[in-house]
Amino acid sequence: MTRSLVWGTVLIILLGAAVLAGGASQPSSTKAPAAASRDPDLARCQALGEAGAADAQCRAAWARFFGGAAS
Repeated sequence: MTRSLVWGTVLIILLGAAVLAGGASQPSSTKAPAAASRDPDLARCQALGEAGAADAQCRAAWARFFGGAAS
């Protein structure tokens, strides 16, 4: 009885580890956001990174994208 309990516990642990390892090995999506690929201004601003916050063209593009007025 004890031996069966030990083997059953080991089997459950191994199956759990296999499921967790399988979920971690799935490829992640590295696609660019669809809006940036359709709007060259957004793509340029994305490439600028934090410097895009000081760029007037980027602020205007973001305002168009988010539907607000440029500040």
